[in-house]
Amino acid sequence: MLALFVAAILSGCATKAIKNPQDIVVPLPPQDLSLFVKESHSLDNTKKLALKKEYLTYFFSPFDKKPKHNVKELQWGLREAYQDLGFGENLLPYQKEEIEELEFEANLEAYPSAKKPAIITRNSNLRVLPTSKPQFSNPNQAGKGFPFDNWQNSAIYVGTPVLITHYSRSGKWAFVESGFVSGWILALDVGILNDNQVQSLRQMQDFLVVRKDLTPIKNSHQEYLESARIGMLLPLLGSTTTQYESQIFLRNSRGYAYTLKVALNQNAFDKFPMNFSAQAVASLAQGIVGEKYGWGGMFGNRDCSMFLRDILGNFGFYLLRNSQAQMRQKSIQESQDSTLYFDLSHLNVEQKKNFIQQQAVPFATLLGMKGHIMLYIGELDGQIYILHDIWGLRTLQNETQEGRKILGKVVITSIEIGKHIQGIHQDKLLIDRIYGMRNLFLESEFDGTK
Repeated sequence: MLALFVAAILSGCATKAIKNPQDIVVPLPPQDLSLFVKESHSLDNTKKLALKKEYLTYFFSPFDKKPKHNVKELQWGLREAYQDLGFGENLLPYQKEEIEELEFEANLEAYPSAKKPAIITRNSNLRVLPTSKPQFSNPNQAGKGFPFDNWQNSAIYVGTPVLITHYSRSGKWAFVESGFVSGWILALDVGILNDNQVQSLRQMQDFLVVRKDLTPIKNSHQEYLESARIGMLLPLLGSTTTQYESQIFLRNSRGYAYTLKVALNQNAFDKFPMNFSAQAVASLAQGIVGEKYGWGGMFGNRDCSMFLRDILGNFGFYLLRNSQAQMRQKSIQESQDSTLYFDLSHLNVEQKKNFIQQQAVPFATLLGMKGHIMLYIGELDGQIYILHDIWGLRTLQNETQEGRKILGKVVITSIEIGKHIQGIHQDKLLIDRIYGMRNLFLESEFDGTK
């Protein structure tokens, strides 16, 4: 089946120029991850426990009450906005006065105005500036308009520990720091914790993750409370033969967090971390294949780094939020002498492919290029395949204008997708732009089970 797919690409090139990038036909392989599962190796128990410990260390790090950022770092978004006013949701340019209003609301002269351990009480967004409004650099330029809102930092889920370090002038917005990302959040979406709550959370040993994204969480009256997301941690308080007992945090009218116990179906949840294997990753990720692309986690969707962070997070791998940071980060156990990162920037295309084929581990190797990150899933019929959340492929409309053939979703593709297809920029295929590779662990950390 895959051989026919590859042949179709090589023989199906367009014979005339295509003005609209969306008219370019780019065949995709079958979107079935089980085709790439060749082995059932799992991680040994020692590694699994180490991953859990490392993950929870990062997860609860905001409770150490040590702010990461100074005022200059918070001013970054304002500096960028003044240099490039950009365009608003009506696709018209922002005025300088509008940026000045945001600066006034941010009230950075008073930063830091708080140091309060807190927890996210509603699936929400972290923003670069205290506003829900978007800012686009150039709506008419590929990669600079929709959906690339410069003021969207990241989505963040219920139950994520944070440290509130500042409030906006009106009090509508709070600046928070989590273990993996920081930004402005609506104050209504975060609840302050007291010392007893912080201590209780830090002492919890067991947590749950969801197997199916967007599983509803309901109260005892079966009324909807929130959606469980892959990548979210929920405390495990107890269990029956069919259900797990857990809790979520809600915010009261005074801004403080309180707990509400919930019952979760054991068929939809698993104990954290899940047992890592190619089969397990493929099974979990298959439920998100086809999910629409969401820059910075907008619209309840994911971008490339958030997709990998959430999927691999279920297995105990704590990834940072940015794709470049994910490529370069080191685990707590990783020494200076045993790096899992490999620089591929000096290799040509064939050398890169050979290195990946020899050194990459299916479902456990990240491939990075500027602005994008992918998960290697293996080979079929001599082709290297990846799983990634991608906006689009670079196209050439003419000698000077670049466009995008939008894929806009989580998708399985070849690492050379678009090769020999007229209209696709042949000098900027994914393989050409890959600069590095990072394995998540050493092969010696497999338990040897097949």
